[in-house]
This record gives sequence, structure tokens and C-alpha cells, in this order.
Amino acid sequence: MFGGLLLILGVAIGVMYTQVKVPPVSAAARAEASILTYRDGTPLAQVGRLNRVAVPLRAMPAHLRGAVLAAEQRGFYHDPVVSPVGLGRAAWAAVSGGARQGGSGIAQQYVKVAYLDPRQTLTRKVKELFIAVKLSRSRSKDWVLEQYLNTVYFGRGAYGVQAAAQAYFRKDVGALTPAESALLAGMVQAPSYLDPALGHTAQTQARWRYVIDGMMTTGVLPKGPRPAFPEVAPAHTDPLYGGQRGYLIERITSELHARGFSDDEIYRRGLRVTTTLDSAMQAEAPRAVAGALGRDKDLEAGLVSVRPGTGDILAAYGGRDYLKHQYDNAFLADLPSGSSFFPFVLATALENGIGLRSTVDASPMKGVLNDDDDKAGATDLLQAVGRSYNTAFARLGARTGASAAGSVGLPARSSPPRVHAVDEAAAYAALVDGRYATPHIISRVTDSSGKTLLTVRPRVRRAISAGAAADVTFALRTAAKFEVAGRLAKPGGDPRSAKPAGGLAPVLLDRPMAGKIGTTDHNAAAWYCGYTPSIATAVVTYRASNRPLINHGDAPLRETTSTPSAIWQAFMTTAVRTDAVQEFPPPAWVGKTRRFATPSPTPTPTVSTPGAQPSTGLPAGVPPTPKRPIVPSDLRKQKQAAKRTRSPAVVATP
Repeated sequence: MFGGLLLILGVAIGVMYTQVKVPPVSAAARAEASILTYRDGTPLAQVGRLNRVAVPLRAMPAHLRGAVLAAEQRGFYHDPVVSPVGLGRAAWAAVSGGARQGGSGIAQQYVKVAYLDPRQTLTRKVKELFIAVKLSRSRSKDWVLEQYLNTVYFGRGAYGVQAAAQAYFRKDVGALTPAESALLAGMVQAPSYLDPALGHTAQTQARWRYVIDGMMTTGVLPKGPRPAFPEVAPAHTDPLYGGQRGYLIERITSELHARGFSDDEIYRRGLRVTTTLDSAMQAEAPRAVAGALGRDKDLEAGLVSVRPGTGDILAAYGGRDYLKHQYDNAFLADLPSGSSFFPFVLATALENGIGLRSTVDASPMKGVLNDDDDKAGATDLLQAVGRSYNTAFARLGARTGASAAGSVGLPARSSPPRVHAVDEAAAYAALVDGRYATPHIISRVTDSSGKTLLTVRPRVRRAISAGAAADVTFALRTAAKFEVAGRLAKPGGDPRSAKPAGGLAPVLLDRPMAGKIGTTDHNAAAWYCGYTPSIATAVVTYRASNRPLINHGDAPLRETTSTPSAIWQAFMTTAVRTDAVQEFPPPAWVGKTRRFATPSPTPTPTVSTPGAQPSTGLPAGVPPTPKRPIVPSDLRKQKQAAKRTRSPAVVATP
């Protein structure tokens, strides 16, 4: 019986083999650019314009051919066309839906690129096998290798070794050094990921060392010390990548890769990718940044705007120009979060039953500074948030930790971690109602005929209780009101000022908003993270030279936040223009009032009329301006004045 089954299987395979024809390469390998659009269908960019120049195998250096074989198939000239073990792994992955497997030799890789579509199905894999076998019987190994080297994708839009040599080293293939050949050969495995100009340097160098060692093992290079790792040309000089477009293209293609699309599909198969980006908001982002940064070329900014509840990335600003600065400030810049992290310490405390009216210690402590050198004492959590008392939250974090931060995609540690702007935006978006949505930039992918290949569903989870989120939002709204009150109290003060001075938070006059300035140790970076019920935006600034944002005298920490605050206000004023006004949930007052510090006795105020209350002169609903704290310079001036008058020094109290 077993023999009969084998006979039937053999006959079936034979029939399939005879039916599979080798299609014309020119028709099957035809490349089609992929089109990227904004959420409304407005075109954003096209990627994948074919860049390929075929060269004969004899024009390729022997060390280049050896490098590719060392990287992809060291036994190419004596191995069977198909690796049974590798095919088995790939077939099982295709049937089971598991992770994609390589497993293909050079002949199969060439067939996949030149003759077939890239879909990972068992039928396609069987066709790939049969066409590779037929080619091996009608063509020489040298022919297969030549076609492969002229067809395989190396990244940067370059197909084939000649285009790759120009894209990475600005030279013809015949002039490549062994070290340069090894780098190109190693990148075939994951072209975009392993481009040394785009990050992941450690992985790229590890892959390069693997190829160099393989070249020594196979005799292509003599054994000995490895050559120096080669320098490559800048990643993109095509005007297509100018301005913000380059950052967006890189982010979109990176997410496509993460969702299982190959370089071949992205750059050759004519995908239609609808993003979550809003065209009007994206256009406003660079305008808002340019208006705040001015001519300071050393000052860098990053911005990300996210839709609460869905995680849709609505806009991003990665730098002034991708062609000049390819390090993405929105998604790659890893910067200290400073006091912008404290809302998540507060959320953790609330989840642990510590209410907003709890008293905490904000007095000076070693290694932690308060904004404006404010020497505060005992205060409640609302005041601690409003006045950004770093010492209070340092002590609170040591007591409760910051597990809520881990629930919203940030490092769960009690002290402020280093973060990316996109992660801050998504985390603050979760404070609207306590639900965290994973940020994403792709909405839908179809092929050129309109067939849907991917529809992205929001990944949303409960991260913080609704009550704790409402209380954090109430505290952050209170913080914004403190800042607005300070601005209104100034003669001629206007809360709509384009550039908030002295670190004052921005304000949106027509709708509720909540937010937090973020100062950092040594003024390494400055943040403003804020949100309405419909949009959350994080803005960060830092210096490319790594110098402090303000490095003169004893300037207050808060002065550094005036720039991100101005960017946030200018951007959000446009961003919310078409959104209906929504209200935040009222505070839930979760937890109990706890006392972790004892307030100092407060003198009874003297009033002219019994029962009368002092007038603040402020609009209804805006709390009075907090009295400016006494700082050491004030104390010194008072003492010096007292000495001049030969009277006892009278020291003012806050």
C-alpha cells in the first residue's frame, strides 16, 4: 500500500512538473512603483522606480562573486538546485502561517524575483522549485549566477550589483574592493535594515564579518586580519526624499517590513499604501517648527501627533531636511524624558490608592532640582504637578514605582527614562480615557488591481483605569491653568502669544486641553506633551552638538521649554481646527488623601472687611497666579540691603 502511495505521489509530481512552464522573464520581472498616500487619498510619494544596469559575469570582480556565494550559498557550484531541508521548512511555514523562511538557494531566489509573485504560498513555492530545476537543466550555473547578480535587490532602489555599487560607493562594480563587495553581499539578506547609513550598525557589521570570514574560509581571500569596514555614501540624494517626505517614506517602509512585506513587494510590485497621515496637519508641522526654531541651526526638534483610541499617527516632524539630516527626531531620537514622565508616576500612585489631595514632600534633595530653583516644602499632588516639583515626584516614584508607564509603552522605571517622541505621544493619548493604542502609520494596503492585502485594525488595551486617567488629566489641566494665569497677570499679557515666554505652557482658547512641560537634567532636552480629547501631540527639542539648550548664567530650567511649547501651540491650533469641541471626563477623585509630609503653618491673611475674599482680577475658572517663589538671589539682595541700612535683615517668606 505504501508503495502505491509513493507511485501516485510520483505521478502527481511528474504531471505538475510538465505543466509548469518557464514564463518570459521580461513580462514577469516587470517592476511597478508603489504609491503612498495620505489618509484622504492625496498622493504622498512613489517608491520603487527601477534602477538596474545589467553587466556580464566576467565584468564582476572574482571577490564580489565569492562574497555573494559566501553570504548566500557557499556550495552553489556543487549543491543540488533545491535544498530539501530548506524547502521543507519554507513549505511548512507557508501551510501553517508561521514566520517566513529563507531556505532557498540562489537559483530559487532568482526564480522568485524574476518569474513569480512574492506571495508566500505552497503553490508558489512548488512552482519556484520546478522552474529552478528546469532552468538548471537548460542553463549553466554561471548563467544563473549572472542573472541573479543583475536582478537581486540591494536597497536604495538599486537592483543588481552595478546599480548597488553606484548607490553605495559611487563607483562601477569593477572597482569594488573586497571589503565593499562583502558589505553588498551581506545586505542581500535584509537590504533596507542592513544599510549602514540608516542605523543598526552593530547588525550590519556582524553580517559583514560573517561574509569576510566566509570569503577566507572558501579561499576568496587569504586568511589573516579582516580589512577595515568600508565607508558608504549618504543613503538618499534623490529629491524625492527631500524635506519631511524622506522621514515619512522610511517610517512607512519600516512598518511595511514589520508587517511582513518584502523589499521586492514594496519596490517592484505596485502596492497601494494608504497611511494614517493627515495632509493638512503634516503640512503644518514643519511650518510650526520653523517659526519657533528660527535660524538656530544647532537646535533640533521632533514632533509626533497621535489619535487617542486608535493609535493613528496623524503627523510627524523628523528634522529640517532628510537629505541633510537622516536621523529621525520623531521616531529614532532617544532623549531624556525629564519631568514629562511624571504624569505616569502620578497615574501609578492613583492606581495604588494615593489621591490627588495627598500631601507630598517637595523640599530640596540631593541630585534633583526643581524648575526655577524652587525650594518648595510640603504640597499636595495637584500643586506638585502644576509647579513641576521634580523632588516631589522623585520621592513619590521611589515609593510607588511607575508601572503605569509600562502599560502605555514607556519604560516602567521610577526615574525618568530616555524615550522617543512617538512613544510620548502615544502614552499621553492614553491619558484621555486610560486606553493605550499602539501607534501605527499604515491604514490599508492593496495591490495595483485593488485587491486588499492588509487592513490595519487598532490594537487597543486598557492600560490605566478610567478614573485614574481622568484624575491625571484634571491635574494636567490644572497645570496648564497655572501657566495661563501667570501670563494673563502680566500687563498686556496675551495667552495666544505665539511663543510662550519663560516656559509658560501653550493654550488653546476654544477647547479643553491638558499637558505638561518637560525639563531635563543639564537642559539636555525640553518637551511639551499635551492633548485634547481627539489629538495628542509630543514635541521635543535638543541640540545636535549635545550642548545644553541654555548655557548662560543660572537660567531657569523652564526657559528651555518655551520653544517646544510654541511649536505645540502653533501646530495644535491648526490641527484641532476641524475637530468638534469635546470635553474631558470630570475628575473621579480616586484613592484616599494620604499624608507623606507635614505642611508648614500658614499665617491667617488680613482682610479689610470681615468675610471678604481678596480679588484676583482673573476670569472665572482661572486660579490666582501663584506667588513667585523666593530664590537664593532674592535672599542675597535682601541681606545686602539690610547691611547697608545697618538694620536686622528682614527675609521675605513665600
